[in-house]
Amino acid sequence: MGEGLPYAFAAPGTYLQGPGVLESVGVHVARLGRRAFGIVDPVIRSQIEPALLAACAAEGIVWHHQVFLGECTEAAVDRMAAAARDVKPEVVIAAGGGKALDTGKLVAEDLGVPSVMIPTIVATDAPTSRVAVLYTEEHAQLRVVRLRANPRLIVVDTAIVLRAPIRFLVAGMGDAIATWPEARACAAAGGRTPVGGRPTRAALALAELCYRTILAHGRQARDDAAAGRLTEAFEAIVEANTLLSGLGFESGGLAAAHSLYAGLSALPTPTPFLHGEKVAFGVVVQSVLEDWPKDRRLELLEFYRDVGLPDTLAAIGLGAATTAELRQAAEIACRPGSHMHNVRPPVDVEGLTGVLERLRA
Repeated sequence: MGEGLPYAFAAPGTYLQGPGVLESVGVHVARLGRRAFGIVDPVIRSQIEPALLAACAAEGIVWHHQVFLGECTEAAVDRMAAAARDVKPEVVIAAGGGKALDTGKLVAEDLGVPSVMIPTIVATDAPTSRVAVLYTEEHAQLRVVRLRANPRLIVVDTAIVLRAPIRFLVAGMGDAIATWPEARACAAAGGRTPVGGRPTRAALALAELCYRTILAHGRQARDDAAAGRLTEAFEAIVEANTLLSGLGFESGGLAAAHSLYAGLSALPTPTPFLHGEKVAFGVVVQSVLEDWPKDRRLELLEFYRDVGLPDTLAAIGLGAATTAELRQAAEIACRPGSHMHNVRPPVDVEGLTGVLERLRA
């Protein structure tokens, strides 16, 4: 229980969002340092580097670049940190998806310098947080690393994000929609948040705003993105997926959805599924564990069907998982210290396995 814990709230230094904001980022980076080490996903390098290099050059910032090779493993981070130490950067700038950004955060942590996050998709709330996820060479989640500080600057150029595949936007909604149910559960249980305190009222308000923003604007944002339209609905969902979700989960707390993600990620699937897709399914599981009112559960499931989020094991490639495999996932999700223990009534391995069996298809 969290009665002896202080209320705690963590946040990044500066958040910038809008079309073209990358072009004016130099003045913000210059406040952090004049020697930058860049970790850039090669898929989006041509979209990012011209504007970023021009913005840095205008402020006299020296740029050293390293290509991100696609995975955030211990070995990959160690290699990247070794390359960074050779150029003695004052700031690390990471651009790409969640794994590229987490690699940037871990390298910055290793060097003891501030980090700048430039997400080019909004599939998770990784950009704002002071945590990073390490994976095994087999792409399973290895562990979550708690960092000393949040990134100092987040730059979300929505003109770039708009070009990303729709699936990433929808997966980000799946990750973000978990924020309020999980934070609410953590607060009710007196649980410890990822920043080591009790959920603050500010975090709970942001978490609820995140949930309501997703339900209110998610359908329209998906349609707008599919049509290539940069609209207020799209901007609202980008902010919810990135800022509101990031602040809400970190200072509001976690529960079943993210705990189950860790378990599900250990099971083999015929095709890979995104973090937010698995977390979205975890919210459905949490809604059963907590016995949500019928109208609230229907509202959630109708939204999922409209935007294309998974609500069954089959929809994340695990419809044929054996009972033993589901129990294995449940054991991981319910291990001591897991956020699953913020759920009320309390959840055990057999109970969670039973719910998963009910949600096969």
